[in-house]
Amino acid sequence: MKISTAKFATLLATMLAGLALVASSARPQSADDRSWTDKHFTAAFDEFFPIEHAEGDFIAVRVHRDGVNDVPEFSVVLEDTEKPRVIRGILREAQGAPLYQQLLALHAKDPSRPYEQLKQDLKIQEWKFSAAQCPAVATQLQAFNNIQFVRPRDDDAEEEHPILYQFHESVGGGDSEVMEFVESRAFPKWANETRKALDACVGSVSRANGK
Repeated sequence: MKISTAKFATLLATMLAGLALVASSARPQSADDRSWTDKHFTAAFDEFFPIEHAEGDFIAVRVHRDGVNDVPEFSVVLEDTEKPRVIRGILREAQGAPLYQQLLALHAKDPSRPYEQLKQDLKIQEWKFSAAQCPAVATQLQAFNNIQFVRPRDDDAEEEHPILYQFHESVGGGDSEVMEFVESRAFPKWANETRKALDACVGSVSRANGK
């Protein structure tokens, strides 16, 4: 994928910011820091990568790596709203370092600060796209509708720390959720292709918004 100069500069800046954040801990990270982070990660993940929506039909997925959390989290939401079938997409990505590692570093730096104060320093970027701004929104919505779903099986081979894909689909009043961890299957492939397609729209949307 070709990356624009503006997109490259943004990625470089956020990566450096993330590295600086991890390196800025005032003391080595301890078992207590990890215990605190484990306790608060789920709440942070739910807050910054929500996949519960109430307006119209939607398809949503969020991704993180189980256990070690060393892959930057992301989520995609594609909405077919009740406003004369307005289609839009939302992409959220942890910037510089995974959400888990950011939270761990912030707590290690200042253990006295509660989560409600620390969360304001978490680096999560959000982009919203209309189908007109990013045609991939409509394309990937249709692509999902054409997927042949393969239900996970009890005997699926599972890595020790798999990348987890949590899907939530609400269409025509029906609601379903599924957790997938087999990268070669259709749902994870769709999630990664959709993220890549929306990432390609970031530069043009940012320029249109004067950023």
